[in-house]
Amino acid sequence: MIDPVTEPSSIRNRVSPESVATQWAAVRSRVSEACKKSGRSEKDVSVVGVTKYVDAATSQWLVDAGCRDLGESRPQSLWEKQAALVSPNLLANEKINWHFIGHLQRNKSLKTISNLTMLHSLDSIRLAQQVDRDAESLGIRVRALVEVNISGETNKTGILLQELPDMLESIASLKRIQLCGLMGMAGLQTPNPRTDFVKLRELRDQTLVRFGSQFEMNHLSMGMSGDFESAIEEGSSIVRIGSLLFESTGS
Repeated sequence: MIDPVTEPSSIRNRVSPESVATQWAAVRSRVSEACKKSGRSEKDVSVVGVTKYVDAATSQWLVDAGCRDLGESRPQSLWEKQAALVSPNLLANEKINWHFIGHLQRNKSLKTISNLTMLHSLDSIRLAQQVDRDAESLGIRVRALVEVNISGETNKTGILLQELPDMLESIASLKRIQLCGLMGMAGLQTPNPRTDFVKLRELRDQTLVRFGSQFEMNHLSMGMSGDFESAIEEGSSIVRIGSLLFESTGS
């Protein structure tokens, strides 16, 4: 059973399967428009529905509406929803893709990575080493992003900019982590979030120059409910949308 703390009653009382489906369609439309504005293909941007504040039943409504990528920030909630959610409307070749977007404690790595599409939040060398060991024991490779504290704000997780080179060097020596890019959030004190998105994109590009084909680095996970359109225009390939999907449509 999902911990009710993950879903404030105010959310549960104001949403329905219909409102979630309406909001999902509205978000997809806005993603499409942002892609057109920046000359990009819509298929190059994935929307991760962040379900950390809703329960399994509400998360199921989002899957039924068409969302195939779900993001969680607490390991326990991820494990429970993976077990609870079903996919009655998925085609034979479809599945729910699970993304972990929160801070991951090393003692929860093994279970968390065992059925994960992508880990967005590698934020220390010690965590990377633990994930590598756990992946070795499971016989898998983990697709992961390094989380960067772009703004340097003390209330944000992620490695600092000056720590990134050492982090990348360490990951380069690991065998079970497939580094796919970077993740970051615009700072609360940043006047224009686009500034931080540009900074993260430039860091990704610098990493490609330095490491060449050693890392894949195709992804930038940046942009949330309040700023995802700017993030797409600056090159984001994964946007993480939560609150927008669970707002009432007034119906």
